[in-house]
Amino acid sequence: MEDTRGDAADRSNRGDEGGESTGVGGDARAVAADDPATVDPSILHLSPAEREARGITDDDVRETFRTVLERGTEDQKDLSGVTLPALALDRTTLESADRHPVDLSGATIEALSLSYSRVTVPVVLDGATLGSLRLTEAHAETPVSCSDVTVTGETSLFEAQFDNDVAFDGATFEGPVDCDEATFRDDVRFDEATFDDEVTFRAAECHGDSNHLDDNTSFSGATFRSTVSFRETEFGFTMFDDLTCCETAVFQEATFTGDAEFHGAGFGADADFDEVEFRDDTAFTNATFQQQATFRGASFAGGARTLTDDASFAEAVFHDAVTFRRASFRYVTFADAEFRGTARFESATFNGDADFPNVSFARAVNFDEGRFREDADFSGGQFDGPCTFRGCEFVGGANHLKDDVSFEKARFADDVDFHDAEIASANVRNVAFGGTIDFSRCLVSERIDIEAHGIDDDAFVDFTRGKIRSGRIVQPAEGWVRYDLTLASVGDVELEAERTTDRRQLLDYFRFCRTEFDEFDGHTFDFSGHREYLDRNGWTIHGFDEPRTDEFDPDYALEMTPEVIETTYLKAKQSASEIGDMKTAGEFRVKRQRYSRHKTLEAVSDPDAGLWTRLKNLGRVVENCFLGLTCGHGMRPMRIGIVFAIAPLFFAIPYAFGGPLFETGAEGFYENLYFSYISYTTIGYGDIGPIGPLARLLAGSEAYLSTVLAALLVYALVKRSEL
Repeated sequence: MEDTRGDAADRSNRGDEGGESTGVGGDARAVAADDPATVDPSILHLSPAEREARGITDDDVRETFRTVLERGTEDQKDLSGVTLPALALDRTTLESADRHPVDLSGATIEALSLSYSRVTVPVVLDGATLGSLRLTEAHAETPVSCSDVTVTGETSLFEAQFDNDVAFDGATFEGPVDCDEATFRDDVRFDEATFDDEVTFRAAECHGDSNHLDDNTSFSGATFRSTVSFRETEFGFTMFDDLTCCETAVFQEATFTGDAEFHGAGFGADADFDEVEFRDDTAFTNATFQQQATFRGASFAGGARTLTDDASFAEAVFHDAVTFRRASFRYVTFADAEFRGTARFESATFNGDADFPNVSFARAVNFDEGRFREDADFSGGQFDGPCTFRGCEFVGGANHLKDDVSFEKARFADDVDFHDAEIASANVRNVAFGGTIDFSRCLVSERIDIEAHGIDDDAFVDFTRGKIRSGRIVQPAEGWVRYDLTLASVGDVELEAERTTDRRQLLDYFRFCRTEFDEFDGHTFDFSGHREYLDRNGWTIHGFDEPRTDEFDPDYALEMTPEVIETTYLKAKQSASEIGDMKTAGEFRVKRQRYSRHKTLEAVSDPDAGLWTRLKNLGRVVENCFLGLTCGHGMRPMRIGIVFAIAPLFFAIPYAFGGPLFETGAEGFYENLYFSYISYTTIGYGDIGPIGPLARLLAGSEAYLSTVLAALLVYALVKRSEL
């Protein structure tokens, strides 16, 4: 029987005397086209040594394989476990009389090439070992099953097209894999596949079918030991869960039209997702990035479902730098994520809720110019490095039941920058500050609630030129924080202390300097709740208490000149007057006049000013001093009353002891005191009169002084009655 097979193979190889051949396309094959009995696959089951011993060439094997593929029965197409030479079936159309697959499960093939071919016969290569696999520009219309296949050399699917399911799950690719511009129109699986060399899927298309209950493309548990590129690839519903990339992974400009699942994926080197479009839900939960990860310009649009986040990086770990610069998100969560390197979110846009609860940033994080269109949650976050939110917009959405941005229970160990940020409403309660918190030029259009404690004694919040419409700032039991409100606009903001006993020193930690208090219509700052402190501290609001450490030396926006301080108390007075707190308004008016005097003194001492200008300012200084000493600028009626009552006493002394120049005709101090009082009150009974020239001068001065002091007394009483 074996000899017969050998002779038949030999004849097949040589052809008959008429030159007719039984090879590919020969007449013999055409004659037996409908007769499976003429197909003899036995030589395919021989070992290479047995074939060599019988003189069966590799061409005989290839011709027999082709014959079996086209005309073989189901049993004849069972070639599992065979060992074959290189099969080159390029530029042909592989058709079969039936739809039974060619089963090469467990086979060993030196190389398999179907480049530029059209394959209409199902091919099974499960568990096979191939020296190389080439399907360059091939078109497979039937399923291709290569589960657990091992390819020891090159694999090329360049521009190949697969109309049906393709399975490479469990496959091992020891050589490079080229799937550039390949098209997978149905489901394709590379689950648990191992790629030992470079892999490229550039501009490939993995569309899948319309079945949303399964994944169109799956690389679950796949391992890429070398670089892999999916640049510009188009995916449908895709699974990359538990993926392992040991070297650089590139997804730049890829498009995911369905769900993209990267749960538990591990990236051992750089991961490039720049300009990727995720049009449906995306999950990088528990993913690990050992080196740099970039998502610059990536788009996370999400799908129609509202029960899950459109993008999730929950519990992801970024060991090195990561950037989401100019990325756009809808609903996204980074809950419990760890950023161990620098994180950059500059100009990122969050069109839905942005959830960062319990996230940790070990180094610098940058959200400059970020746009948060819905609620943002950073509660419980750990910020160990510098943090910047410069120019961010936290405008919130239609949900008024919670804050537009929340940092509740967050911890900032270093400086934080909210310069020029726009915030609708914010929750900054139970927060720890370890450095300078810069809210300069920040706009709070609705409300901010701050209850922060300092990690050290130098915690400092800078609201210079900021605008706060309303809110509440609470000093905790321990670790008070200083707030600088220089040039800020403060509306209806409550200042409180957690412990009632601490409220007396509350304003020691707030600095108002040229602060606007009535910019927001209907929201005016109220000093009346702090009168106890202000009375104790001389109504001073333009400075902090003495710093507890020598290191506290922030840069203030304005130098504390008398003019600056005067303007500060003028604005405070106007604010108190607007809400009807005349007592506070009056006290601030006294403070303002004091620093106005200092300002005018500087003009008096200015050597570059003209003489007349200096004299006029000197007159203002004298006037200011006089009003301050006599009636406290209208706020001290008791003082002017006492001055009015005892002023004649001082005139009586020169009358009594001044000699002839002050002679009045009275004898003794008592009569001179009597004369002083009747001169002061301009009663003039006529029994006593000034005789000496200086006595006449003093008597007239007393009458004039009494008029002035009486007017001041009336002025002070009227002002006092307004309180």
